[in-house]
Amino acid sequence: MRRVILLLVDGLRPDVAEEALARGELPALSAMLAGGSRGRGITAFPSTTTVAYLPFLTGRTPGECNVPSIRWLDRSAYSGRWWRERDVVRSYCGYQAGFVDRDIPADVPTVFEAIPESIGIFTPISRGLTPRRNPSRTERQLWGALAHYAMWHQPSDQSVSRHLLRAVDGPWRLIFAQFPAVDGYTHRSSPDGPHVLRALRAVDRTMGRLRARLSRRGELEETLVLVVSDHGAAVVEHHLDLADWFRDQGVPTLSHPILWERNPRAAVMVAGNGSAMVYARPNERRETRWSLARLRSPEAFGINRDLVAALASEPSVALVAAEERTGEVRVASGIAAAQQAAIVREGERIHYQPISGDPLGLGGPVSGTAGEWLDRTWDAPYPDACVQLLDQFTATRTGDLVVVAREGFDFRDRFEIPEHRSGHGSLIRAHMQVPVWSSHPRPDRPVRTVELHREMMTWLEGAPQSREIEANPPSPLAAVVA
Repeated sequence: MRRVILLLVDGLRPDVAEEALARGELPALSAMLAGGSRGRGITAFPSTTTVAYLPFLTGRTPGECNVPSIRWLDRSAYSGRWWRERDVVRSYCGYQAGFVDRDIPADVPTVFEAIPESIGIFTPISRGLTPRRNPSRTERQLWGALAHYAMWHQPSDQSVSRHLLRAVDGPWRLIFAQFPAVDGYTHRSSPDGPHVLRALRAVDRTMGRLRARLSRRGELEETLVLVVSDHGAAVVEHHLDLADWFRDQGVPTLSHPILWERNPRAAVMVAGNGSAMVYARPNERRETRWSLARLRSPEAFGINRDLVAALASEPSVALVAAEERTGEVRVASGIAAAQQAAIVREGERIHYQPISGDPLGLGGPVSGTAGEWLDRTWDAPYPDACVQLLDQFTATRTGDLVVVAREGFDFRDRFEIPEHRSGHGSLIRAHMQVPVWSSHPRPDRPVRTVELHREMMTWLEGAPQSREIEANPPSPLAAVVA
């Protein structure tokens, strides 16, 4: 029986994993890679937990799933009645965490719905799972809450390991398991801190036991094991609390965890905490977003100055983006948002057109297909940014303005308890690149994490017989540029 085991080590940077491998600290993973392949992938934006699981578990991007961030506001349904309408102001960081299953469109099946012989372990996305197929649900809630405040994450990974090894002896064709400790310890220290490396070595020991069981069952050859992550991370040296920044400008602002703002003129939804979505006039229902030019006008936030220009001038802000029209995004950066460029989708091609500068640092106009963009920019300062920003504005729930942090900064301070000393969520390389390690050969090329969904499905279907996934499989991301 062909099987897929997808092991997601939350928050693991590829360079941290590669350096540990080179030091000989990961012998089981090294043994797996001896017959497989080691590469890097590009995650989805925003690069944060739950949202960045969607490509693996649905084969769709966050934009296609209309789940644009871990916090969002439905501008078409919210009118300022914060208690009655709290259900359309979302945060997957609290009691609404399980709502992601119903927020994914009904016509987008999860792998758990598509494959009845599948099991999810410590998964935040569980639509399609029965209690038997979601055995760690209660433990995930218990240990997740305890670990957050006690900074004690290893018990979560130990629970994942126990359930994973039991699942290997079961009838499951697809096993998904998430190891949360690396991400938890990263937030408290650095991406390569001692506790992070200890947690990674524990994952390696689990891999050793996993491979031993597969070997005893005679299933090593027929099992595709993928070791991946949902995002990277970078050290945070400065916090700019974006909601408080708007308040300091004289703008009443709605943000989590306090939603009872009277007549807000802005809503700030932070992700990870390296990016944020800003909604202008959130208590006025509307179907469409405002353009960058309109957001820069006094009417947008009710004060007599260009707030977007002031925001783009902040040292913490790498760039801001807004939708000009369907299929066109304007990007701005620098003092007074002076550097501007347009990202335009035309058929299968995406064009980057500098207007008054080069905010993405691409050196001038660039045009290409989604695949060409990945090949060209996967190791750039903002990997795959044009494709990712177009996808972000595909979601109707995305804010009017997307704000992206520079490395070393994030956008949440007052209510981030305990303090994040490292974070993610941005478009920078340290956040967007992830490890893609496989027990079987796969193409030596950059890959978006959304493409791994098809690779898993192809393996389960039993083709190709050579065990090497085809070099250029059709990507669900094509829908973004079609």
